[in-house]
Amino acid sequence: MRKTLLLASSAILAVTMTTASAADLSRPVYTKAPPPPPPAFNWTGFYIGLNAGGKWITNSNQHVFVGGTDFTGFGDNNQSSWIAGGQIGYNWQAPGSNWVFGIEGDIDAQDFQRNFVLGTAIGPFIPGDTFSFESKWQASIRGRIGYAAWDRALLYVTGGVAFAQAKASVALVGLGVVTDDTTVVGGTVGAGLEYAIWNNISLGIEGRYTFYGDQDFNNNFTVPVGAVVTPFRDRIDLNTAEVMGKINFRF
Repeated sequence: MRKTLLLASSAILAVTMTTASAADLSRPVYTKAPPPPPPAFNWTGFYIGLNAGGKWITNSNQHVFVGGTDFTGFGDNNQSSWIAGGQIGYNWQAPGSNWVFGIEGDIDAQDFQRNFVLGTAIGPFIPGDTFSFESKWQASIRGRIGYAAWDRALLYVTGGVAFAQAKASVALVGLGVVTDDTTVVGGTVGAGLEYAIWNNISLGIEGRYTFYGDQDFNNNFTVPVGAVVTPFRDRIDLNTAEVMGKINFRF
């Protein structure tokens, strides 16, 4: 009788444990949800930065007109100069879009200087007459259109208005020196790559071509041609190319 009760109790316990285990298996298992993915980098915001690089005059033909006659053509002069300065701008990128739109202004120091001294007489000019040109600064205001191809990498094109100091001087033996120092205006276009190494700091490289076209200097100067005092005009055709590295601080 006792043995029968023990066997019955064991059977009931086994059935109870099996039922409980089955009930546990049927309940849903709750686990902690994974953290949300980090938000994609967005280029929207103001920035300020520094730049440095090199610049080349790709075309600086200089011609001197006396009474409408072109007496001297100094030809191309592919000079180069360092450039260094800063920029400030603003980018806007719509959430979920790869396109980035912006505006940027920059100003740079540079050091272009050329002196051409005549070795032989040309028209009314004699050996020793000197024609000089220099430029000490440049600036621009440009729009930018970019594409954030790899989240933190921004490919962009840029274009706008460029400004530069241009100083032309003529020193004629026995007649003195005349100088015309002005700001010339042209157009500039280029492209670049910028990469955000941190959320608020980016590094980049940019190349631009700038064209100022024909610029006239010293229009009020006159030179004697025989017994006639004749108007003088100094014309320079100026185009430049540049490559610069940039660092920007976003805020």
